[in-house]
Amino acid sequence: MRYQINGYTDMYTVIANERKVGGAIEAGSIRLRTGEIYTNAVLTRLEMSGTHFCSVGFVTEEGKRLIVHVDDISMIADARHVDVWELQNDLMREEKTAERLKRLKRLCELNEGSCTLTFQEEATQLAQDIGLETARAHVDLDFLPAQEKTRVVRIA
Repeated sequence: MRYQINGYTDMYTVIANERKVGGAIEAGSIRLRTGEIYTNAVLTRLEMSGTHFCSVGFVTEEGKRLIVHVDDISMIADARHVDVWELQNDLMREEKTAERLKRLKRLCELNEGSCTLTFQEEATQLAQDIGLETARAHVDLDFLPAQEKTRVVRIA
Protein backbone atom coordinates (compact mmCIF):
# COMPACT_ATOMS: atom_id res chain seq x y z
CA MET A 1 0.00 0.00 0.00
CA ARG A 2 1.32 3.40 -0.89
CA TYR A 3 -0.76 5.49 1.49
CA GLN A 4 -4.16 6.11 3.03
CA ILE A 5 -6.50 8.55 1.27
CA ASN A 6 -7.86 11.28 3.53
CA GLY A 7 -10.44 13.02 1.35
CA TYR A 8 -11.67 14.03 -2.07
CA THR A 9 -8.63 16.26 -2.61
CA ASP A 10 -6.26 13.30 -2.19
CA MET A 11 -8.43 11.21 -4.51
CA TYR A 12 -8.49 13.93 -7.13
CA THR A 13 -4.70 14.38 -6.97
CA VAL A 14 -4.01 10.67 -7.48
CA ILE A 15 -6.56 10.27 -10.29
CA ALA A 16 -5.45 13.44 -12.09
CA ASN A 17 -1.78 12.41 -11.89
CA GLU A 18 -2.29 8.67 -12.37
CA ARG A 19 0.26 8.43 -15.15
CA LYS A 20 2.97 10.09 -13.06
CA VAL A 21 2.29 8.44 -9.70
CA GLY A 22 0.90 5.08 -10.86
CA GLY A 23 -1.34 2.84 -8.84
CA ALA A 24 -5.06 3.20 -8.25
CA ILE A 25 -7.48 4.21 -5.52
CA GLU A 26 -9.43 1.35 -4.00
CA ALA A 27 -12.06 1.76 -1.31
CA GLY A 28 -12.75 -1.08 1.11
CA SER A 29 -16.42 -0.16 0.71
CA ILE A 30 -18.62 2.60 -0.62
CA ARG A 31 -22.08 2.99 0.88
CA LEU A 32 -24.71 5.08 -0.87
CA ARG A 33 -27.56 6.92 0.80
CA THR A 34 -29.94 4.33 -0.66
CA GLY A 35 -28.19 1.67 1.44
CA GLU A 36 -26.31 -0.06 -1.38
CA ILE A 37 -22.80 -1.15 -0.40
CA TYR A 38 -20.02 -1.83 -2.90
CA THR A 39 -16.87 -3.54 -1.62
CA ASN A 40 -13.43 -3.15 -3.17
CA ALA A 41 -14.61 -0.40 -5.51
CA VAL A 42 -11.88 1.21 -7.61
CA LEU A 43 -12.34 4.95 -8.12
CA THR A 44 -11.80 6.00 -11.72
CA ARG A 45 -13.09 9.60 -11.95
CA LEU A 46 -13.68 12.54 -9.67
CA GLU A 47 -15.48 15.41 -11.38
CA MET A 48 -15.37 19.00 -10.25
CA SER A 49 -17.66 21.89 -10.99
CA GLY A 50 -15.67 25.01 -10.32
CA THR A 51 -14.08 24.38 -6.94
CA HIS A 52 -16.61 21.81 -5.70
CA PHE A 53 -16.51 18.06 -6.19
CA CYS A 54 -19.74 16.94 -7.79
CA SER A 55 -19.49 13.28 -8.86
CA VAL A 56 -17.43 10.16 -8.30
CA GLY A 57 -17.00 7.38 -10.84
CA PHE A 58 -16.06 3.90 -9.66
CA VAL A 59 -16.05 0.27 -10.77
CA THR A 60 -17.51 -2.46 -8.58
CA GLU A 61 -16.19 -6.02 -8.17
CA GLU A 62 -18.92 -7.17 -10.55
CA GLY A 63 -17.69 -4.76 -13.22
CA LYS A 64 -20.52 -2.24 -12.94
CA ARG A 65 -19.33 1.27 -13.72
CA LEU A 66 -21.19 3.80 -11.61
CA ILE A 67 -21.15 7.58 -11.56
CA VAL A 68 -22.62 8.92 -8.36
CA HIS A 69 -23.22 12.48 -7.18
CA VAL A 70 -21.16 13.19 -4.05
CA ASP A 71 -24.35 14.01 -2.12
CA ASP A 72 -25.56 10.45 -2.75
CA ILE A 73 -22.50 8.92 -1.08
CA SER A 74 -23.04 8.10 2.55
CA MET A 75 -19.55 6.75 3.27
CA ILE A 76 -16.30 5.78 1.58
CA ALA A 77 -14.45 3.46 3.95
CA ASP A 78 -10.79 2.49 3.89
CA ALA A 79 -9.83 4.36 0.73
CA ARG A 80 -6.19 3.76 -0.14
CA HIS A 81 -3.72 4.37 -2.93
CA VAL A 82 -2.27 0.98 -3.94
CA ASP A 83 -0.14 -0.45 -6.70
CA VAL A 84 -2.14 -2.15 -9.46
CA TRP A 85 -0.88 -5.61 -8.49
CA GLU A 86 -2.28 -5.05 -4.96
CA LEU A 87 -5.87 -4.35 -6.07
CA GLN A 88 -8.46 -6.62 -4.46
CA ASN A 89 -10.91 -5.93 -7.30
CA ASP A 90 -9.88 -8.68 -9.76
CA LEU A 91 -11.61 -7.14 -12.76
CA MET A 92 -9.91 -3.76 -12.38
CA ARG A 93 -6.56 -5.38 -11.55
CA GLU A 94 -6.69 -7.23 -14.89
CA GLU A 95 -7.86 -4.15 -16.80
CA LYS A 96 -5.28 -1.79 -15.31
CA THR A 97 -2.50 -4.39 -15.67
CA ALA A 98 -3.31 -4.79 -19.37
CA GLU A 99 -3.38 -0.99 -19.78
CA ARG A 100 -0.01 -0.51 -18.02
CA LEU A 101 1.53 -3.47 -19.86
CA LYS A 102 0.47 -2.03 -23.21
CA ARG A 103 2.06 1.29 -22.27
CA LEU A 104 5.25 -0.42 -21.09
CA LYS A 105 5.55 -2.43 -24.31
CA ARG A 106 5.03 0.70 -26.41
CA LEU A 107 7.52 2.65 -24.31
CA CYS A 108 10.15 -0.08 -24.77
CA GLU A 109 9.40 -0.24 -28.50
CA LEU A 110 9.82 3.52 -28.92
CA ASN A 111 13.05 3.63 -26.90
CA GLU A 112 14.65 0.52 -28.38
CA GLY A 113 18.42 1.03 -28.51
CA SER A 114 18.26 4.14 -26.33
CA CYS A 115 18.35 3.85 -22.56
CA THR A 116 17.91 7.32 -21.09
CA LEU A 117 17.38 7.98 -17.40
CA THR A 118 13.83 9.27 -18.03
CA PHE A 119 12.97 6.10 -19.95
CA GLN A 120 14.41 3.90 -17.18
CA GLU A 121 12.46 5.75 -14.49
CA GLU A 122 9.14 5.47 -16.33
CA ALA A 123 9.71 1.81 -17.23
CA THR A 124 10.66 1.00 -13.63
CA GLN A 125 7.57 2.76 -12.30
CA LEU A 126 5.29 0.87 -14.72
CA ALA A 127 6.95 -2.48 -13.97
CA GLN A 128 6.71 -1.99 -10.20
CA ASP A 129 3.07 -0.89 -10.53
CA ILE A 130 2.00 -4.13 -12.21
CA GLY A 131 4.56 -6.31 -10.42
CA LEU A 132 8.06 -7.03 -11.66
CA GLU A 133 7.33 -10.72 -12.29
CA THR A 134 4.34 -9.92 -14.50
CA ALA A 135 6.26 -7.24 -16.38
CA ARG A 136 9.29 -9.49 -16.95
CA ALA A 137 7.02 -12.25 -18.29
CA HIS A 138 5.85 -9.95 -21.12
CA VAL A 139 8.71 -7.50 -21.70
CA ASP A 140 12.50 -7.82 -21.68
CA LEU A 141 13.57 -5.58 -18.78
CA ASP A 142 17.31 -6.32 -18.77
CA PHE A 143 18.02 -2.60 -19.19
CA LEU A 144 16.64 -1.84 -15.71
CA PRO A 145 19.25 -1.39 -12.99
CA ALA A 146 19.51 -4.39 -10.68
CA GLN A 147 17.56 -3.79 -7.52
CA GLU A 148 19.77 -4.61 -4.58
CA LYS A 149 18.13 -6.01 -1.51
CA THR A 150 18.28 -3.56 1.35
CA ARG A 151 20.59 -4.61 4.10
CA VAL A 152 19.77 -3.87 7.70
CA VAL A 153 22.84 -2.87 9.65
CA ARG A 154 22.65 -2.65 13.38
CA ILE A 155 25.01 -0.27 15.10
CA ALA A 156 25.61 -1.10 18.76
